[in-house]
Amino acid sequence: MAAPLQQRSTWTANRRVALIIGIVFTVIGLVGFFIAPGMAQRSLLGLDVDRVHNIVHLVTGLLGLIAAFTGWPRLFNQIFGVVYLVIGLAGLVYPAFYSHGMLFGVMHVNAVGHVFHLVVGVIAAYVGYFVHDYSRVEEPYARESQRRTY
Repeated sequence: MAAPLQQRSTWTANRRVALIIGIVFTVIGLVGFFIAPGMAQRSLLGLDVDRVHNIVHLVTGLLGLIAAFTGWPRLFNQIFGVVYLVIGLAGLVYPAFYSHGMLFGVMHVNAVGHVFHLVVGVIAAYVGYFVHDYSRVEEPYARESQRRTY
């Protein structure tokens, strides 16, 4: 089922947020490969990154860009928001998710990264679930047909 034409052709709040997330995460993922091409932990603007973390950022960014331009930004923001909220909370609150100093035993993440994930997750989830993107489109003759004739 295709997304409504109105949502694909207008720059709604959900579309803007998905685009911004897409750009930021794609750039972080690409730059991360220059800073941390391997599994060694490196710092990118205070965030711990490694190869797996860069791939996750790159895939997330590309999905955000695809969603922004194919008509699915609201769904992307909802899913992305919930996933990143859970990841951010899990990393900060439940240390059992760490194995050998890596989140889920596969990638380096620090407290700055968890806070970043929480903030971005809150913004995406809020926009995805609570910001209304559709405006009421009135047809030019709708008023004429709704008038009562006596």
